[in-house]
Amino acid sequence: MKTTWKRVIGMILSAALLLGSTGAAALAQSGDFTVIDGAVPIVITSADLEPAAQKLAYYIGRVCGAQPPVVDSPRENAVVLSVDPARADGYVIAEQNGSVTIAGASLAQTVHGVYAFLERYAGVHCYTSQLICYSCDRILVPRGERYEYTPVFECTDTDWLSPRDTEYSLFNGLNCTQYREVPAELGGGVAYISSFGHSLTNQFCDSDKYYESHPEYFALYHGIRTRSQLCLTNPEVYEIVKREVFDLLEKKHDPTAPLQIVSLSQADNIFFCTCENCRKVDKQYGSHMGSLLAFVNGIAREVKAAGYDNVAIDTFAYRYTRTPPKDLVPEENVIIRLCSIECCFSHPFDDETCKTNKEFMKDLAGWSKICDRLYIWDYCTNYCAFVGLFPDFGVLQRNMQIFAENNVKGVYEEGNYTMTRDTEFGELRAYLIARLMTDPYMDFQKERDAFLSAYYGAGGEHIGEFLDLITESAGQKHLGIYEFQSNTLSLSKKQIAICDELWQKALAETEGDERVHVVDSQLSWRYWKMKNRAGEFSNPFNYKAEQTKLTDELNASGVRWFEVGETRSFFVSIFQYLYFKAYPLVNAVLKLLYA
Repeated sequence: MKTTWKRVIGMILSAALLLGSTGAAALAQSGDFTVIDGAVPIVITSADLEPAAQKLAYYIGRVCGAQPPVVDSPRENAVVLSVDPARADGYVIAEQNGSVTIAGASLAQTVHGVYAFLERYAGVHCYTSQLICYSCDRILVPRGERYEYTPVFECTDTDWLSPRDTEYSLFNGLNCTQYREVPAELGGGVAYISSFGHSLTNQFCDSDKYYESHPEYFALYHGIRTRSQLCLTNPEVYEIVKREVFDLLEKKHDPTAPLQIVSLSQADNIFFCTCENCRKVDKQYGSHMGSLLAFVNGIAREVKAAGYDNVAIDTFAYRYTRTPPKDLVPEENVIIRLCSIECCFSHPFDDETCKTNKEFMKDLAGWSKICDRLYIWDYCTNYCAFVGLFPDFGVLQRNMQIFAENNVKGVYEEGNYTMTRDTEFGELRAYLIARLMTDPYMDFQKERDAFLSAYYGAGGEHIGEFLDLITESAGQKHLGIYEFQSNTLSLSKKQIAICDELWQKALAETEGDERVHVVDSQLSWRYWKMKNRAGEFSNPFNYKAEQTKLTDELNASGVRWFEVGETRSFFVSIFQYLYFKAYPLVNAVLKLLYA
């Protein structure tokens, strides 16, 4: 019964969207729309479009009750799939004389056009890997319709749970193959053929292989030799890494792939080389990025000269290398991945009152001026407590707009990459992030509420009110990615009581899978209360019993609490918390050392 009324409401809403200002009378005039159903053939203009056509036929069958035939010869009143090499990028969906054409600049873009057609005109929405909603029972395309789309970013990626699913990713525009398979028959995706990051001393010039016999290959950090980074001005190191890169290309290069990336990126620590030569290069270019970019540029030039036209070399602008160098620019085939790890995520990056974000914006603007292929590695979870609240919903859209407005070509949003079950609104956040990568200027509230309704059913309205309340509260504090729960929100007893009431209403109005979703999501709210001794955890005589009850539920659910094992989590959290809180001081000391 619940499914029936949802479907009816969805049909009404979809019809309203199609009609716009023309009024309900237009729907009765068959001449105003082209109707797509099982009787309308799908025409493919080349054999490689067959898999995309079969996908389209399947979903049309789900909507209309019968699958259309897929043919390879011209027909009147058909859906035509084609690849248009004259297009620079993107796709077009166009109706003309009773037929609908979906044409992309490449096979991949035509596939994206197919999924956009299903969403825009067939009312098919994929909210999670387990939740595809059908809101129509007929497909109507307005006469003369022409919808064109050009991708905002060439590479889009996030982890979480559902984004690992191929079908979910195709519906929602995620095209990097790091966390998902995008089959070549459906256009493939942007592939890192090396490790995804932190590759120097790990994959390339591996410290386990070379350190004992050649410690000089590795960083001299203020007089201490460390295996944690490379000495990037050592010519033997350059030759080793170059050889290993070309060995990798020989094994994994695919000349038909849209883009393949090799990452030559620093290890995840701050023990950079301060030997005389590295120090001289960094001082010459005014940044620790000087020695790294000079190293990466050299290998990138040799890769390009060898004819690997669809290969880019990637490196990080991360922690000590975040500041753009002076008088040194990346080669055309070099990707700079600027990382926002030190930033505040309760305020937009362009908030002038937020010091850490103001510094990041300065670096973003600097890289945007000198780099034609600028990527972002952004963060959207709390590594001190994956299960704890991380109220960043108020900045997701503006930050993605900032990326688009600053010449960014690729975005990776790192979240809870260990996620096995939805908590802390991981499925909601992943969906919104994917949609924002497709369109940073979308109607955010509309997309959010559509997800809440589909995922939580009647409880979605109350959970939306809860999110509004905590999002407003989050803006009163700075929010880092290594944050104790006591620092994430400032809520009064009255606000806590309101939140509890909203969750109880959501539970009371749901059943089945929707209630399971509410229960899972509520775990994060209960965890926040436990860490702040609020609500049912405020009574000191009952605290232990409530704590045991919650921790037993968390353990039974299989939720991973922390980024690292629990025995280390407390100490790691303290270290990371202190590091990022003290980052301005650390940065100032580093600058003094290189003054």
